[in-house]
Amino acid sequence: MDTRHNSFFAPRLVLGLGIIIIGVLFLLGNMDIIDPHEYLRLWPAILIVVGIAYLIQCQHGSGRVWGIILTFIGTAMLLDRLYFIHFSLWDYWPLILIFVGMMMIVKSLFSRRGITPPFAENSFSRRGTTPPFAESNDANNYIKAIAILGGFKRINNSENFKGGEFTAIMGGLEIDLRDASIEGEAVIDIFALMGGVEIRVPEDWLVIIEGFPFMGGFEDKTRPPKESTKHLVIKGTAVMGGVEIKN
Repeated sequence: MDTRHNSFFAPRLVLGLGIIIIGVLFLLGNMDIIDPHEYLRLWPAILIVVGIAYLIQCQHGSGRVWGIILTFIGTAMLLDRLYFIHFSLWDYWPLILIFVGMMMIVKSLFSRRGITPPFAENSFSRRGTTPPFAESNDANNYIKAIAILGGFKRINNSENFKGGEFTAIMGGLEIDLRDASIEGEAVIDIFALMGGVEIRVPEDWLVIIEGFPFMGGFEDKTRPPKESTKHLVIKGTAVMGGVEIKN
């Protein structure tokens, strides 16, 4: 079985258990058995567990990075509620923007030199192959698209689509790949900050999502083929944004 399909199993399990626990606390509170607010103030512990789960389960760099962030924020908030330190998330939330910006800059610099950045997916190096954008000079095989406070639409009909880099910052991207074809595997790296990305793919493509949503979401609406040798891997980060893949 491809472990990439289960990369978010543990974090989702933890979140599900957390929701159940919160429901039980409110139920016991309504029955006048306990005061749920005494326990709910310790909710940052859920962030710590989710962060650790991402560190253990995620195979891609962005997931591990956000795992560290969630663990740090959860620990600081929990210590604040236990009166060990004073910590206010609203005082430090701009650090998230600074960190995300640094990731984008470093990744861009590494990509220009054909080097995989430390926090990026290392699947190509594990397979001993060259990143797809370094294999071909055909710009149609590899798409780079940016939408900032606006919209971007593109139709691609490459016979050997390799992947791309999509960035949507308070804007929208619409990429139509239904006339394109893949030889093996293609990888699309997405960064969506308060923006949206919509990708349309052919019926015979198998979509594998490895992206990390932070107050955002990745949604696969495609109809998975029974058998397919054409794999499209979606990775990256959605911060208060959304990514949707459909046929």
